[in-house]
Amino acid sequence: MAGLNTDACDVRSERQEILLALAANPALLAEHIDVLIATADPEVLQELALEQRLSSAQLTALSARGHRAVQLALIESGNLPAGQVSRDDPWALLAGIDRADASADWLPLLASWPDAQVRLALGASIMKRDRADIAELLAGDDDCAVAARATELYDLPELLARRLYQRTEACVRVALAGRPHAPAQLLAELMSTGGLSALEPCPHSTDLATALRDLRLAAAGNHATPVEAILPFITELDPAMALAVAHRRDLPAATYAKLVALNEPQITGMVASNSATPVGLLHRLYEQDAGRWRRNVLDNAATPIHLVLEHNRVTGTPHRIMFRKDRDELLALATDPSPAVRLIAAGSHQLPLDVRATLLDDPDPAVAKFALLSIDVTADQIRAFAARHGPRVFTSLAGHPCCPPDVLLAIARDPQSPREAVTEVAWHEAAPPAALRICYRHPASTVPLATNPATPPDILAELATHPDPHVVLEVARNTSLPPDAAWHILRGNTDGPVCVARPL
Repeated sequence: MAGLNTDACDVRSERQEILLALAANPALLAEHIDVLIATADPEVLQELALEQRLSSAQLTALSARGHRAVQLALIESGNLPAGQVSRDDPWALLAGIDRADASADWLPLLASWPDAQVRLALGASIMKRDRADIAELLAGDDDCAVAARATELYDLPELLARRLYQRTEACVRVALAGRPHAPAQLLAELMSTGGLSALEPCPHSTDLATALRDLRLAAAGNHATPVEAILPFITELDPAMALAVAHRRDLPAATYAKLVALNEPQITGMVASNSATPVGLLHRLYEQDAGRWRRNVLDNAATPIHLVLEHNRVTGTPHRIMFRKDRDELLALATDPSPAVRLIAAGSHQLPLDVRATLLDDPDPAVAKFALLSIDVTADQIRAFAARHGPRVFTSLAGHPCCPPDVLLAIARDPQSPREAVTEVAWHEAAPPAALRICYRHPASTVPLATNPATPPDILAELATHPDPHVVLEVARNTSLPPDAAWHILRGNTDGPVCVARPL
């Protein structure tokens, strides 16, 4: 019996996931929404309340269920008129605070609400919503934890940062020390002394020594803090401070070796990826710990090209370089007589278009294929590439975001196309209906077709009855969901009969 109960729970979970996906789909008809409301599943109702435009009858039906989360979702989505939101319910006001029709007095009302938990919840929305008006109101809050949330405004204005700096509570200053838009002078003062006015413990940071330590760690890891203010605190490195500064690109060269000497894996990995790490140390890290940091070093823009070349030669596996500071160096690589060198350049996203065009015609197939991996490649270049190299490159071409519809159709039709290439066509939103119908003959293309909004409606309707729940889930999410497919999904995943409204 236990096994049967577990299976039943699994089926329920799959069904609910499908219905949740369906409830969020903008292609639903009103009749579909009515059926979903009738399921009475609280999570499905909440999803409908958030994502759908609902009629007055549907609003009444949802409200009648009495679920608190559904009511808040109706407010957040704008389904419930602002005039019906109770001013005595702070959580309802919070749910609607971002609405264009929110009353002007909601914000000051929430910012002065007696319950600090309400004000904290308002503060938690600052970063998500990028609301400077909320930050300004909360910066002077009597509760320092609420005021500290004001520092989370992404583009922190200098005046607001200075206002927060005047507060002496530890939790506010620790939060301010980590903000990248805080003025450098303030950050330097926080790093050196904890602030010009004496730092004080607070209910959220009661130990002054610990608070000062946390503040300095936050400031040290902040790129906006001048390195001169950090230097006195990194002459003797401990793991916590080392972890805070290992990503900085303005440390003295010798400091990076000291960081590695701590033998802390996370810190060593950060140094191996840091473009300010001295070249000699990068060479050492390439070999250190049996090549453990090799990938970090190869991806580092400061790593010398000859080290990448040596890696390619020894391993026989080409390593793509994504970014290089020196454009002339990149051009020299692209015109080098050796294919192994040109291969490195071909993988860079910084290649000028004319140079990339040359590498697309490179006599070495591997170089040409690497040069193809860019969004700057044109449809005509892809057509020429397909004509030149044939089925061996079809998988790469079909997965390219710029692949034109005619090439996708040709790949689907070609009997020599690899199965992986046909699957890539099935994913591609530029694929024409004829290509996608060919893909439908291949079982491996089922999930891609269920996901693809370009898939013909009749195929989506058939996939909606597929025995694999994952396929049905992807159809339920598909923004091109046809009405018939939605009815199939509702019939297969709700209890009781589903009545389909047909025009007379």
